[in-house]
Amino acid sequence: MNFFSASSPSNAAARVYLQPDFVQASLVKGNFRQICALPKYMDLNEWLAVNILDFFYYTNLFYESVAEFCTVHNCPNMSAGANIEYSWTDSKGKSVKLPAPQYVDYFMTWTQSILNDQSVFPTKAGIEFPPNFLVTLKAIYKHIMRVFVHMYSAHVHQIQMLNLQSHLNTLFAHLLCFGREFDLLERKDLVSVQDFVSALDALYGLNLGK
Repeated sequence: MNFFSASSPSNAAARVYLQPDFVQASLVKGNFRQICALPKYMDLNEWLAVNILDFFYYTNLFYESVAEFCTVHNCPNMSAGANIEYSWTDSKGKSVKLPAPQYVDYFMTWTQSILNDQSVFPTKAGIEFPPNFLVTLKAIYKHIMRVFVHMYSAHVHQIQMLNLQSHLNTLFAHLLCFGREFDLLERKDLVSVQDFVSALDALYGLNLGK
């Protein structure tokens, strides 16, 4: 199955991030699939946990770089471009539409509370991973991906102005490859930027379309 079979809607942001100079901006020219592969003798859950922690940290770092532009006025919804927006699911399971900065703040706070709970996200030796650990990881990964898609869709000009495209593209490609390798990736969260993702796939050989 081709993971990115549908065509991406055209918008102003896409015209920027689909430019060759933007797409090809990178800090790494290697094989991300080798970087993502589970090391020999390492427990799968430990490998997933270590990487999700890193992805969360760097996502927070990059978002802070554009946070001054991501305001309630500029981003009244968690836009993913092309008339697509993400909703937050509250503690009662209700879907709620939020301004982008509030959505990201909810996500960061929620994730940090999970990371601080050893019964949910163990980081100390001797504590077993809970049976639903993969479900928790997928939820965190989904929101990390949404923050990236929002940054590319709504703040690509600021990313370019701050000269962050090489760093952001490299981390995003790593994130995509890791999600593909361990079945964390959800197509529906990438619809608005799938042309860009396909370009990264071709550049890095991420094997996303298989």
